[in-house]
Amino acid sequence: MRPESIYGIVTGAASGIGLATCKMLLEAGTPKVGMLDCQQEKLLAVWEELAATYSPDRVSQFYMDVRDPEIVARTIEQFEEWAGCLNLAVNCAGVLLDGAVTSVSSRGVKRYSLEQWETTLDTNLTGAFLVAREAIAAMLRSRAPDNSIDDCRGLIVFISSISRHGRAGQAAYSASKGALVSLAATLSQELASYHVRSVAIAPGLVDTPMAAQIPGWYTKDMLNRVAIKRMGRPDEIAHAVRFCIENEFFNGRVIEINGGAF
Repeated sequence: MRPESIYGIVTGAASGIGLATCKMLLEAGTPKVGMLDCQQEKLLAVWEELAATYSPDRVSQFYMDVRDPEIVARTIEQFEEWAGCLNLAVNCAGVLLDGAVTSVSSRGVKRYSLEQWETTLDTNLTGAFLVAREAIAAMLRSRAPDNSIDDCRGLIVFISSISRHGRAGQAAYSASKGALVSLAATLSQELASYHVRSVAIAPGLVDTPMAAQIPGWYTKDMLNRVAIKRMGRPDEIAHAVRFCIENEFFNGRVIEINGGAF
């Protein structure tokens, strides 16, 4: 797939990897980019900046909570109406609610709350599933005007994490991110006959608003495990998204971008 033939949506587009991905697509010549996020004011602000730079004809913004199946379906239909079709969905939306499953203190045994667990999985996993499900339906309904019959019709990208291997204090986050890799592999098999690919990208520690939530001592410990001793940049992850778009032999697998973390 060529960036200039992409009609795509990006969730979590108001900041971090999602925003960097939108910028990458626009810089690469993508004609239609839909920015999706639940942070309405922040989304509007960054959309105004990009629309002024690249034209409001090429980039639009949609307020959307990935956890609501009706809103997800309606938003993707609205994008189709605006863009004419859809052939890319990049799932960047996510939350990080750290905490050990159980821990002991002077007050006794503390348990990770069910509410935190459900919020994490509802956003990171179920939300990505809902977006993928509706995006795939859209891809099967339409194709980009300049695609030939032999072109891949679509691509689903899931932003996972190296935490998918398991990380103390991140049980819910790790579980949700690990599941995204399995979901990408499964969809790649289900969708092959429709010329739709499904892939995952697993970043290490990246300089985003989410990473800013992590306690300083924990961040320092994580950076000590990174060979190049720095955080990744959102644009470096967006570059991997472009690779996934352009390399049509890449399918059903995950790319880890972690600076040599061990």
